[in-house]
Amino acid sequence: MPEIRPAREDELERVHFVVAYSFTSDRTAKGREGMRHLEELAWPTVLLADSEIVATLRVYDFTMLVNGVPVPMGGVSTVACLPEHRRQGYVGTLLRHALEQMREAGQPLSGLYTPHPALYRRYGWMVAASNLKYTLNPKQVAPYKAAPPKGRAVRVTEEDQPLVEQVFRRYSERRTGPLVRSESWWKEAFFRRIYDDKRGLSDVAVWREADGEATGYVCYESERGPPPFQPSKIWLREFVALTADAYQGLLRYILSHDLTDEIFWFGPQDDPLAYAVDDSYQVKREYMENMMLRVVDVERAVGARPAAPGAPEGALSLAISDAAAPWNQGTWRIECSGGKLSAKRADGANGDLLMEAATFAAVYDGFMNATDAVRAGLAEAGDGRAALLADRMFASEYPPRGTDFF
Repeated sequence: MPEIRPAREDELERVHFVVAYSFTSDRTAKGREGMRHLEELAWPTVLLADSEIVATLRVYDFTMLVNGVPVPMGGVSTVACLPEHRRQGYVGTLLRHALEQMREAGQPLSGLYTPHPALYRRYGWMVAASNLKYTLNPKQVAPYKAAPPKGRAVRVTEEDQPLVEQVFRRYSERRTGPLVRSESWWKEAFFRRIYDDKRGLSDVAVWREADGEATGYVCYESERGPPPFQPSKIWLREFVALTADAYQGLLRYILSHDLTDEIFWFGPQDDPLAYAVDDSYQVKREYMENMMLRVVDVERAVGARPAAPGAPEGALSLAISDAAAPWNQGTWRIECSGGKLSAKRADGANGDLLMEAATFAAVYDGFMNATDAVRAGLAEAGDGRAALLADRMFASEYPPRGTDFF
């Protein structure tokens, strides 16, 4: 039987090797030094086979907003297993253990990012957020509005984090997917990229209105290919604007970097960027899957999020199948009353709706309508009205979107 436990201090070099080897990153002492900040953010859990560490993961202690309301979430990351030990069930064993730990820690949700969604879907995670990748050449477009906005963009540093955070909080007030960022997360994952072992700083500019109020910001990084004169790119990591002047001003600011050949941004699906420039055809848009979500504890997760605005009062019975988290298995009475949701055990009752835990994760944050899940064969409805009620209960005011890669 494999052993699972927190890594010991003297095992951290081995943990780094397992992760770096699995993700083809820097396995040297220098690479290890560049990743020490991860241990302060989330301590690794390891799996040992024959007394040797062969797999690992870490779980960040996060809080995610659902329609602007904070819900505790475990962020699963750096899931790694050495190739010669794969397909022996070790990752699945680690994930089940992590689910138990998150439940005990009071984290009713779990999120993760991965290029392998099929693997994690088997354990109850589901794609539950999305982006569009916007790509443009600043030489080929201009702002559609000719009149310059009132205000100016000002470059800022880490010391200005409270100012940027204030704007981000206002932006996130009613959204689903943003994290409640800690001071250490701002330092290690906003002003720097979380998995960049060079720990280089990103550029950040804040928009100040004519009266001096900060109403937006951009966070971005520039890169140039090898010489001579290879194309350069700007990765617009975040683009947040609370007012029209901030949007127009920051758009002009980023387009003024016209020595670059490409600007790309993983932004919200509903952002009007393509129409804020004079030629929308020059803005390439590509759908991208974003964060996967998992409901770790049905009762706590449903009770922690608000009902969607305007959701009618009522109740439905929801039957969930969940082999990886058996405490969720069974039928639940989901009720909307006074703008609040609740989930109570209703074992023995026939489910108005039946679905897997993974499907429920996408319904929970409003990424997928229950009616669409039924239409696609991802759920069954004994009562068609129940699916419509679930749509109204779990709707998201804005398209769900994770703002922080981890």
